[in-house]
Amino acid sequence: MNKNTIETSKGLSGMLRMFKTTMVDKLGLQPTHRIAFVGCAGTCVPFIELFAYTIRETMPGMTLIPDGIVDDARSIWFVKDIGMQIGGNADPRGADYVVLLGGISMPSSKLSMEATNKLIKEVMKPGGKVVGVCFMDMFSKAGWEGKVPFDMVMNANIDSVTLDKVE
Repeated sequence: MNKNTIETSKGLSGMLRMFKTTMVDKLGLQPTHRIAFVGCAGTCVPFIELFAYTIRETMPGMTLIPDGIVDDARSIWFVKDIGMQIGGNADPRGADYVVLLGGISMPSSKLSMEATNKLIKEVMKPGGKVVGVCFMDMFSKAGWEGKVPFDMVMNANIDSVTLDKVE
């Protein structure tokens, strides 16, 4: 499989800016489109809220499909002075974009690659786009690239994490 790097950035703010420009400029996101985010319940949710925040003006409503369970799908919306909130039940079907978070490709995930492909077919409109967002090349390491119909994959690497005692 060939990869063609089209943009690079650094840090979380760079990743969030890149997500917005990818969705809006490169993939043509419009206010009439629908987005379904798919990620692990708990760990992926804060990242989904951050990514959704970057496109809040473009996308008045979005959905979260936790662990790929369509019947558990929830609405995502912007609350002024608070940020993105996840709440009531929603129907994710008819999505123009499916955004997959890398946590679902980890061995501990409840969602397999095969189930993910089935989910994409169930919720995405014909001609829709699939965007992967992961850390540390998770989709590649899990063997999903070339087997899941990604249109684009955004990968971020965590260089180091330190804990310092301040005296």
